[in-house]
Amino acid sequence: MASYSTAVLDDIRAGVDIVDLVGRFVNLRKAGVNWKGLCPFHAEKTPSFMVNPKKGIFHCFGCGVGGDVFGFLMRQDRLSFPEAVRALARTAGVTLPDERGAAEAGDSGREELLRAMELAARFYAESLWGPGGERARAYLTDRGIDLDVARRFQLGYAPEGWESLLTFMKSERVAEDTLVAAGLAVAREHRAGVYDRFRGRLLFAIRDLQGRVVAFGGRAFGDEQPKYLNSPETALYTKGNLLFAADLARESIRTKNRALIVEGYVDCLMAHQHGFTETVAALGTAFTPAQLATLRRYCDEVVTFFDADAAGQKAAERAQELLEPTGHGFAWAVNRSGAFETAGVLRVKVALLPAGHDPDTFLRAAGAAAFAERIASARSLLSYALARTIGDSDTTSPRGRTTAFARVALMLSKVADAEEATALSREAAIRLGVDATQLWIEAQRLANSLRKPAAPVGAASASGPAPSAEDRRLIRLLLLSPPARTTLLPLLEPVDVAHPALREVIEALKRWPALEATALLSTGASEAARHMIAALVVEDGSAEDAASSIEQFQRRLEYLNRRRRVRELSRSIAVAQARDGASTLDGELYAVQRDSARVYELTGGSAQAVDRVVDHSHPTGPEGPQGVQAHE
Repeated sequence: MASYSTAVLDDIRAGVDIVDLVGRFVNLRKAGVNWKGLCPFHAEKTPSFMVNPKKGIFHCFGCGVGGDVFGFLMRQDRLSFPEAVRALARTAGVTLPDERGAAEAGDSGREELLRAMELAARFYAESLWGPGGERARAYLTDRGIDLDVARRFQLGYAPEGWESLLTFMKSERVAEDTLVAAGLAVAREHRAGVYDRFRGRLLFAIRDLQGRVVAFGGRAFGDEQPKYLNSPETALYTKGNLLFAADLARESIRTKNRALIVEGYVDCLMAHQHGFTETVAALGTAFTPAQLATLRRYCDEVVTFFDADAAGQKAAERAQELLEPTGHGFAWAVNRSGAFETAGVLRVKVALLPAGHDPDTFLRAAGAAAFAERIASARSLLSYALARTIGDSDTTSPRGRTTAFARVALMLSKVADAEEATALSREAAIRLGVDATQLWIEAQRLANSLRKPAAPVGAASASGPAPSAEDRRLIRLLLLSPPARTTLLPLLEPVDVAHPALREVIEALKRWPALEATALLSTGASEAARHMIAALVVEDGSAEDAASSIEQFQRRLEYLNRRRRVRELSRSIAVAQARDGASTLDGELYAVQRDSARVYELTGGSAQAVDRVVDHSHPTGPEGPQGVQAHE
C-alpha cells in the first residue's frame, strides 16, 4: 500500500488530529482515554466506535473496522490510499515529494475533479464580486441576503456566454473531459467541443462535510426555465447523500443537538442570517434516509417546516418515505441489518408556518423570535401523519374503522422510539374510538412479523475463529512495547498463533520491528490485519504490568520453542536409528536431554508434560532410544 516514505506518512499523522478529522463525521464524546460515538460505517443503536487520539487509531467494536487517519478518510470518502495521503498532507501542511508514480498507481481522477470544482468556485465568486456581477448583487439585495452571509456561503455568479468558464479553465490547463465529468460543462450534440452548463445564474456552492465544493445549484434571476439548475450526479456528488450547508452547520447542530431542515438554498441562507446556524437544506429533494443518517451522527432531533395548509398531506408523505425500506435500509426506524432499534433514534418534528410562507419569507416578515416560537411548538412528524391517515379513512362504519385501525397499527409498528410509539398509540386510539392497549398490541405483533434476522456484525474482521485472549494480549504487548519486541520477537514464530490476522501482524513486526503500531497500518497489511491492529491498540490495557507480562510471555515462548526442538530431535533420532542404529546418536540424545530438562523447568516441573511432548512425536513410543526421558 505504501507509496510514500514512513517519515512522510508519520509527519502527516502528526499534523492531523484524528479526533478532529473523525469528529467532522461522527458526534464524539470523551470516554476515558478514548472518544466514543456511533459508527459511520454501519447502523448501530449504542456507540461502539472508538478513537484513540494518543495512538491516532480508530476502531469499531461492532463491525470490526479500524485504522488510522488514512484508513478513515479512505473508507469515509471512498478514496485510494494516495488520494487520502494527498488530502491529509494538505490539511497537515506537509509537502509531498514527486507523486506521479503514486497517482498512476491509485488515483481515480477524483483529485482532478476536486481541483476543477475549486477553480470553478473561485471563478464564480470573483465574477459575483467583480465588475460583471452587478445584476447578481442586486438580486441578493432584493432578497434581503446580507453580503457577508453570501461570502460565507461562497455564492457566485455564472456570467452570460457559452464559454466563460471554459476559457478560464483552459488557462488553468483543465481538460474538457474533466469539466464534463465534474458537471461543469456539457458536450455539444452536433459538433465537437463543450459549453458551460451554468450561464447567467446566481450560483450556490454545494460542499461535502470536509468543505470541498462538489456541485453547484444555479438560480435564475427572472422567468428563465428551469428556475433552479443543479449539477448532475458525478463521481463527487450524489444528490440524496448530501445536505446544503452541512459543513457550516455541523458544529451548531452538535452544540444544540438539533438540526433544522429547509427546502431551498435561500431559506437556508436566511435562517443562518437570523442566527439559526443549525440549518441545512435538502438540495431540492425530499429528505432521504441517507441525509437523516448523516444528521443522526450529530443530533437527536430534526425539525422540518411545512406550510400550514399542506402540513397534513406533506407529513403523511414524508413519514411514509422515511418509514418504508429503501435502498439505504430503514433510516429512521430500523438499522441497515433489518434489526429494529430501541435507542439512539432521530426524532423528526414539524414546525408549521402560516399559509403561503416558507422560512425565507416568514423570517423577513416576522423575524427570528417568531421563527423560534414556531420551532418550540413543533410536533412529531408522525403525529401529523397519523392524523392524516385517520382523516383519510371512513371511521363512521365498522369496516372503515377496521381499515383505519390496521393502517395506523402498521405505521406504529415501524416507530423505533418506544416512548413516542406509546404516546402516538394513545392519541390515535382516541381519534379512532378504540382501546389503546389493543392498538399497541397489534402494532407490536406487526413489528415482530416485520423483523428480519440481524446480519452478522464484524464482517470486516471475520477471518475464522476469534483469537484467544492470550494471543491478543501478546500481540498488543508487542505493538505497544519496544522492550517486548526486543525480548519476545526472536522467540516468536507466526505458527505459535492460530488466528490468520494475528499471524500477519507478527510477520509485519518481524519485518519492521522499529515501526510504531500506527505506522504498521501503511506497510501493505491486509484489511483484516489493519483492523486487528486498530482493535488491539484501542483496547484499554492500562492496568497491565508490561515487565511482568514480558517475563510471562518469554517463559511461554521459550517453552514452545524447546518443545518444538524436542519434537524435531525425536523425529530425527527415529529416522537415524532406523538408518544407522543407535551408536551414532549420542549428540542428538544429549540435545534431547538438555531441551527436555528446560521444558521441564518451564512447565513448572511437570514430567508428564515432557513425556507427552516426546512420546507424541517419537515413532517408537516411550520405550524409544536411551536418554529421551533423562529428566526422570
